[in-house]
Amino acid sequence: MAWPVSSWHNPGPGGSRNRFASGILPGGERLRQGWTLLLDFLLPHACPLCRCRVEAPFAPCPDCRKGLPPQPDTLCLRCGGPTVGPEQGCGQCLGNPMAPDAFHCAFDYADPVRGLIHGFKYGDHGEWAAGLGDLCWARTGAALAWEEPDALVPMPLHYVRLVQRRYNQSALLAGVLARYLDRPMVTAALRRVRRTTPQAGLNARQRRLNMQGAFVARQSLVAGRSLLLVDDVVTTGATMAAAVRALKQAGAARVAVVCLARAVPGGIHSSASEGDEHG
Repeated sequence: MAWPVSSWHNPGPGGSRNRFASGILPGGERLRQGWTLLLDFLLPHACPLCRCRVEAPFAPCPDCRKGLPPQPDTLCLRCGGPTVGPEQGCGQCLGNPMAPDAFHCAFDYADPVRGLIHGFKYGDHGEWAAGLGDLCWARTGAALAWEEPDALVPMPLHYVRLVQRRYNQSALLAGVLARYLDRPMVTAALRRVRRTTPQAGLNARQRRLNMQGAFVARQSLVAGRSLLLVDDVVTTGATMAAAVRALKQAGAARVAVVCLARAVPGGIHSSASEGDEHG
């Protein structure tokens, strides 16, 4: 069957500038490249952290990359739950068929990545998707390639939040990873049908109840498929768990999760970041 693929959010190697250049210069690759070079000369790429000039679009410079936080090493490699070390399954997911089948994360949710994600989501910096996606791939690419998913599914936003923000940051990130994996991004596979209240201040049971019925998966698009669910940040984990459950209840054969950052439970930013859960 043919996948209804959303390619609008799949930036090429040059990000939004290449789409813009291709759109206004329909005549030939040499003209397109010339226009891109002119834009790069007039508007050079800058590191989003220190503002120095960089070659890659919207990517941290080599010096700033050295200060990026490490990958979390006290998380379950299946569900992303807290553990004393990297483990393949924990008390929260072993024996639970609705848990994720694998969990991949590029960074701890700590500065400066935390500031980059905040600007990406709330600062109208959708163009940062290319650089952040490249960083995510650099950390998780080998594991994601091993997953061999049939398709990537971005974590959806409720339509009210999507109108307010004007783009879904997870879809932009998924588009970059889809390009690396050469797999389709299927935005219609999962919908957010209920807007939930913020998770901050809720206990574990309240968070689960808050997320009940928030997502609906399209069975015709997910049944029997191996899927990679893409999110920018996993904080409490309640949103991720509800989305995975919806996909599996619709018949998905396997659901792995990848995120740019995971807030370590009990860490300095774990409570403050709960407001970043999708609404």
